[in-house]
Amino acid sequence: MIPLEAVSERYQVIAVVRPKRPRSWWRRSILSFFSSSPRGSRDSISNWARERSVPLLTAVTGCDPELVVHLSRLAPDVICVSAFPWILGKEILGTARRAALNVHPSLLPRHRGPVPLFWIYFHDDRKTGVTVHQMNERADAGDILAQQTSDLPRGFPAVRLHALSAVRGAELLVGVLKKLETREIAPIKQDERLATYAPHVSRKRGMVNFQEWQVERVWHFLSGLCPQFREPLMDTNQKAVRYESVLGYRPGDCAQAPGVVHRASHGWNLYCRGGSVQLTDVPLTESRVEP
Repeated sequence: MIPLEAVSERYQVIAVVRPKRPRSWWRRSILSFFSSSPRGSRDSISNWARERSVPLLTAVTGCDPELVVHLSRLAPDVICVSAFPWILGKEILGTARRAALNVHPSLLPRHRGPVPLFWIYFHDDRKTGVTVHQMNERADAGDILAQQTSDLPRGFPAVRLHALSAVRGAELLVGVLKKLETREIAPIKQDERLATYAPHVSRKRGMVNFQEWQVERVWHFLSGLCPQFREPLMDTNQKAVRYESVLGYRPGDCAQAPGVVHRASHGWNLYCRGGSVQLTDVPLTESRVEP
């Protein structure tokens, strides 16, 4: 919503496109909060369009033939995309008379794909950022038009990084649109040798490499992504460990092998290389529903 609102303050929005997806999709993908707009945001987009009498279009794929027809009639100068779930086909991209732009919350060509924030934490990146690029028929592979870099503090919540990326991306997008007006834009081709990818990950898949990661890295990963992602853990009785939050870590606490989880007064101790991570327990009164 933030990029849409920022663009609408200066430019005429002639239509808004909302993806239509089957209910089961929201259960299959991980971190839908980061990969695309959740249901609440989709409702917000609908309300925004209705209040401003802006046509609201629906797409069922990135090559939706009905969407091609609608956009061809509207003849937009620019298509702007933020958190759209599919790669747009050449027919849709071709309806834009000037440019088709995407806001991506990573430093492209690093972390191309649907869930860049997850992989930023997984790969222990110390810097991150936002990119505005031209769209083509490959995921996040078009020429870079603007990019902003920032430090990623250790343990910084990904939900806050997501919000910051939206604000920074909106500012970058408006800046690119201004330069397009004066034709002062200078596209930069992405270096394919530096490209990495950010695919979907199953919620049930363990991601932490306990044999290699030091305790501080494990804490950063778990703390940053919780509660959107929780590492699947087992206690010494091979029962699933359900933790509510990540308290912190203790260097030097190596009483057990990496990956072992023991009960503690605060909930759980997760032992790692070089220390342990403290996890809070799920309240007994809380009813948990698995995705």
